[in-house]
Amino acid sequence: MSARDAGEEREGARRPARRRGARSEAEGRARGALGGGGLLLVAGLALVGVGPSDAGMALTLLALAMLIYGIHSFGRLGPERDERARAPSP
Repeated sequence: MSARDAGEEREGARRPARRRGARSEAEGRARGALGGGGLLLVAGLALVGVGPSDAGMALTLLALAMLIYGIHSFGRLGPERDERARAPSP
């Protein structure tokens, strides 16, 4: 193994390579809130659709609050960064 290979191995150990398209932790939480809110909303609307129930109403309201939080979290992430847009054109 050459000195260059050893240096690259050490450098890779210090800084993990980030996959293309990898999501940040904040984006993962926002996506989870949107997905969970959507599922809870469907369940709450199904409960309300079967008959008037306080459980369905509460679940629907909780889901709407969760969806609002998810949308707000996505908005706080800022604009998407496109790596191709930063590359200088020849």
